[in-house]
Amino acid sequence: MDASRSLNIARRRFQNGNYMLSLKKFPAARKEFEVALSIFEKGDAYRETAEALNNIGITYVKEGEPEEAKGYFERSYELKKVHDEACDSPGSKSPVRESLFNSLYNIVGLGDALTPEEFEKYFLEMKALGDSLGGEHAGIVAKEQQAYDRFVEAKEAERKRQEEEALARTTPAGALAHLERLGKPCVIGLRFALQGITVTVPEFSYDDGVRVRLSGITPGDGMSAGEIEFRVDYDSVREFLEKTEEPALLEEAFEHVKKFMEAVALVREDIDFCVGKRGYSVLSITLKNAFGDPVEIYHADAAAPVAAAALTGEDAMLVGMMLSAKHGLYKMLLLNAKRSMAEENHSLCIVDAVASFEAFMDLLLKKALPEAEKKDYLSMENPCLRERLRFMKRLIGGTDASDSLEHYMGDVGRDMDDVLAYYDSIMGNDEHTIGAYESRKALVAVSRAIYNLKALYDI
Repeated sequence: MDASRSLNIARRRFQNGNYMLSLKKFPAARKEFEVALSIFEKGDAYRETAEALNNIGITYVKEGEPEEAKGYFERSYELKKVHDEACDSPGSKSPVRESLFNSLYNIVGLGDALTPEEFEKYFLEMKALGDSLGGEHAGIVAKEQQAYDRFVEAKEAERKRQEEEALARTTPAGALAHLERLGKPCVIGLRFALQGITVTVPEFSYDDGVRVRLSGITPGDGMSAGEIEFRVDYDSVREFLEKTEEPALLEEAFEHVKKFMEAVALVREDIDFCVGKRGYSVLSITLKNAFGDPVEIYHADAAAPVAAAALTGEDAMLVGMMLSAKHGLYKMLLLNAKRSMAEENHSLCIVDAVASFEAFMDLLLKKALPEAEKKDYLSMENPCLRERLRFMKRLIGGTDASDSLEHYMGDVGRDMDDVLAYYDSIMGNDEHTIGAYESRKALVAVSRAIYNLKALYDI
């Protein structure tokens, strides 16, 4: 059979397929198109081949099988692209270019049968061709643009979701942001060391304002290491990560450990251990992300070589006081104040420092007051701080007319006025914040005041 006759047979089978398609007899129509396709391919009739492929795809779409249709539509489209004989004019409305547009429209209409990348690729090609053809083709593109816009939005949302989840799995800030967006709690895991004690403790859970889980404590070389888990608010973690202020998170963790170890010490008196910040150190901290995986937010550096201790001027001043022969009360109170500052008990440091100064004033007044005033002073039973200050002002300046110690003692007196104000605030339970700055200022001011008065009156 010659080629011409074969193509005529194929065209009749193709027409039969279209007729079956109009009657919604999709399997019969597909069979006719497949016969026609086989003949068209053998005869190198690319246009007819492309149309047969396209119509086979349509029968699958009509039967609700877009996945099966996809391959036929794509083959039809690629065949038309290869043999596009349209003129070069962008606005050309040649049948070939319009047929190419129709094939793209069929592919884009497959919806979920396409991957997101395929949908984007074919839509953009259809849009470029439709804008070139203009007219009703541009109108079709405009309608499909809404679906594409939704696709772009979904794609961007998915990109952000994947980026957010990747950060949540790998970075502390990403984990915190993801937890906060989902409204999930922050669970902190903290590994700690207790120096100077070796103890084995099993797992415990207890309520310390929040639910706390102690994973256990195991002994090591002159120390014990443990891990504790508890919930904190978002701001505590954020402040810790940003280092904007003294981390409340570390203080909270210390209080949980301290409460537990105090309970252990009460049950086992032979352990004889009291948790202080000097014997406690943080080894690492993790934040549990939304997937339940720990993300490290802190890891202690390797212990640095111990530097040789050097006495400061204030230290030397205190040492000189401690070595003098008598009257150890004010010296012991000064040492207590320094110890309290080291343990970050700032209010107690100020109270001890003022008590030290008061004890020194008692010594000073008993030795340096003129006889008549000394008699008045000694006649008083348990004079208070303000009465001792009044007698000291008389000793230094001959009068107690001024309330300010700056008037009698210069710069050191001005600092002492501040220290006495801190003291009054503590004793009066005011809301004034007492911190490291105030406690250090109190210790230094009292030390210098005593040092100057000792030198002035040869105490």
